[in-house]
Amino acid sequence: MEEQTHNVGDILLDRYQILSILGQGGLGITYRALRLGDRTQVAIKSLALRGAKSWKAIELFEREAKVLANLHHPAIPSYVDYFEIDSVTDRRFYIVQELVEGQSLSQMMDNGWHGAESEIQAIAQEILNILTYLHGLRPPVVHRDIKPQNIIRRADGRIFLVDFGAVQDTYRQTEVGSSTVVGTYGFMAPEQFRGKALPQTDLYALGATVIYLLTGDRPPTYPKRNSKSISTPLCRCRKALPSG
Repeated sequence: MEEQTHNVGDILLDRYQILSILGQGGLGITYRALRLGDRTQVAIKSLALRGAKSWKAIELFEREAKVLANLHHPAIPSYVDYFEIDSVTDRRFYIVQELVEGQSLSQMMDNGWHGAESEIQAIAQEILNILTYLHGLRPPVVHRDIKPQNIIRRADGRIFLVDFGAVQDTYRQTEVGSSTVVGTYGFMAPEQFRGKALPQTDLYALGATVIYLLTGDRPPTYPKRNSKSISTPLCRCRKALPSG
């Protein structure tokens, strides 16, 4: 896990003041910050060059910024800024986005939430609407990491899809190819284990997410080891999902 670099009160580029840590993982830290120009709060995702496990992590981070800058959907947090800061010993990369206040579906489940079937169907429809937009772009954008942790529900019930760190456009993948496995085990479609991703890949992950929300049972860590038991309900789930 990357070490904390910024403290509460630190100011970046005379534009953003750090307020708190929102999340921390192997690929960086996300901060809550105040945009000094208009006093609105934003989310700043940061990755250190020294903390990156490989150049692929840097590539994914930069790709995320480029893709986010061209996405315009009310259920995807708006892109605000991208910048880099050099120090004597390191370089840090930053993505600034609209801050969405709420809980992930994973947090809600951990806190005892069990949505009714109609409620979960409505959530699935919201995500399908987002995927219709992403997959309808030219080239199509594949999120590659649809899961309960990346679906945020605000207090007013609005749904947001976050964390485009694994995003891939299919044109680039077809032309350049990829052998890197990106995604979350249990929610990954079989083709992701071969480093490939298609728009259908996101539908598989959404199906796994819906099954988890309905049953409370987490998908198996390696779907291939139990492909028969997971593939059957996933196929049923795809058919049951409302059309976009």
